[in-house]
Amino acid sequence: MNIIVTGAIGIGKTTVCRKLIELARNQGYTCGGILTYKAADKGIIIEDIQSGEKETLASVNNVYHGPRTAKYSFNPKGIDFGIQAVDKGTSAAILVVDEIGHLELRAEGFAKVLELIKAGKVKDCILVIRSELLPAFLSQLPTTPLVFKTTVNSRNQLPQEIGSVLLEKLR
Repeated sequence: MNIIVTGAIGIGKTTVCRKLIELARNQGYTCGGILTYKAADKGIIIEDIQSGEKETLASVNNVYHGPRTAKYSFNPKGIDFGIQAVDKGTSAAILVVDEIGHLELRAEGFAKVLELIKAGKVKDCILVIRSELLPAFLSQLPTTPLVFKTTVNSRNQLPQEIGSVLLEKLR
């Protein structure tokens, strides 16, 4: 089952995923993959869900020589770290990839996860995709995913909502 958590920048998509991971673990399910969040310097930190290890993924200060978007320069070491976490995460009951975006549309970053999904190597996956990029990714998935939109009004109950659908399927 592919689930997409979508919404605007800064609305709480990562928080929804973090709470969902906690819920799944409390039910005895393993979770793997990556979470990303803003650093104090406005860069992006990436976290391996299984190990808790962290790495700098991107900076607004143009200090890395990896891929670039309008706002960020990406740390090749951070991307490799994330790819390894996703690879490890495919053996977990639930793979979380927070988030796929502009790099993945250009077949960079964590685009490999889309290939893993297409190849059937990922059973249950939660992908975080910003609302404006969602249409571009839907056509790349082999089956129609369940899409949950994060809003100010929905973000507190979304982990329970998604959890009940996902955990029911896992049972």
